[in-house]
Amino acid sequence: MITFFDAFISYGRADSKAFATKLNQELVAQGLNIWFDQDDIPLAVDFQEQIKSGIEQAHNFIFIIAPHAVNSKYCLQEINLAVQYHKRIIPILHREQTDRATWQSRNPRQTEAQWQAYQAQGLDSSFTNLHPVIQKINWIYSREQIDDGDHALAGLIEAIAQHQDYVTQHTQFLVQALAWDRNQKQSKFLLTGSDRIEAEQWLKHQFSDEQQPCLPTDLHCEFISESIKNVNNLMTQVFLSAAEEDNEVKEQIGKMLMREGLTIWTNQTDIQTGTAFKQEIERGILRADNFIYLISPETLRSHYCQQEFAFATAHNKRIVPLLIRDTALELIPPELQELQFIDLTPGGDELNYRRGIDKLLKALKSDAYYHESHKLLLVKALKWQHQNRNPSILLRSYNLQHFAAWLKIAQQRSDYPPILLQEEFVTKSLQQPKPSSLEVFISYSRADSDFARKLNDALTEVGKLT
Repeated sequence: MITFFDAFISYGRADSKAFATKLNQELVAQGLNIWFDQDDIPLAVDFQEQIKSGIEQAHNFIFIIAPHAVNSKYCLQEINLAVQYHKRIIPILHREQTDRATWQSRNPRQTEAQWQAYQAQGLDSSFTNLHPVIQKINWIYSREQIDDGDHALAGLIEAIAQHQDYVTQHTQFLVQALAWDRNQKQSKFLLTGSDRIEAEQWLKHQFSDEQQPCLPTDLHCEFISESIKNVNNLMTQVFLSAAEEDNEVKEQIGKMLMREGLTIWTNQTDIQTGTAFKQEIERGILRADNFIYLISPETLRSHYCQQEFAFATAHNKRIVPLLIRDTALELIPPELQELQFIDLTPGGDELNYRRGIDKLLKALKSDAYYHESHKLLLVKALKWQHQNRNPSILLRSYNLQHFAAWLKIAQQRSDYPPILLQEEFVTKSLQQPKPSSLEVFISYSRADSDFARKLNDALTEVGKLT
């Protein structure tokens, strides 16, 4: 059973042990569960691992600013971990400076020259070597004999309570994502049912009128995206095609898309060991709504990328070309030149890049339902074809009504129309005798909808659900 904490307190003992101890007691008295090293590190254990777990499982990271904490390598490690996990950080200014007398009392044998060297390195100050992330955050002031301690405590409690549900979910999903990552990203550690739905809603939550309390990490986004992909039988919304030389750009774009809640397929993450490479590539294209082609001189020279583009085009996949590096127009094949490029070449200003990303997201969201249906029907039709047109795989009931209606609309389109196999599959499905009754009725709650969908698909495949 995982224990979660409302906050983790990071401090330097030389300056702030008594202050931190009192703060911990005050927060506990308010009913908060606080991770505090004097209380939460058992004997005979690796204390760094305990601290790491404490930060992972804490909703907020309280950093007590004082010279010793600012210049402590251990506190720096704690801050860096909190930053890595995108924790909400709440800084409290406790002490600005270490004076000469205090330093001398701690170092009775040191000389004036050593004191001056200490000052020259900024070790006597809370500001000289302060972590840049801490510098940018609005602090709570609780300096002894200067600030109102009760007011500071009230401000801290208010900060912890703000957007509490969102921040709590950030921690919960992070802990689950870390468990997935530490277990070789096995699918059994992914989210399912209501947990997966809740995570997807959390990731897409927008803070339009105020600053977001903490951002999802890349691991959050990948974990939730893979959970969505898993429940959709590994089908995705985007296939990313690029030359190996452009893998860094491809990874960057992939992370951005997952941050928007989209599912992606790449050859770096989705080809299992021991499987046929070309077959898996084609499978990934067929099972994706969109084919994003990263245009660069290397991509256009790549035989594999050319094959992927030709395969996507042959199956009338939506092609979204992204120009990621300056490329001579004569290198671009005519069928690709006809499409509208989105310019994401480096060297431009941030505003233009952001506009390009917005265009990409708008393009992917446009007609999303149409392209998802195109994919689903294509996958079903190909399975029917591969199994020698097995009649048990033909469409029935709701699926037949849905895809027959989709086909009527799709046949009127000039862009990304259905292929002949899709049309034949629907036609044959419409021609089959109508069943007199259902063989199976599935009753389920909304929380079990993911499992029910998988069961429905499995029964449909063997021809038992009409």
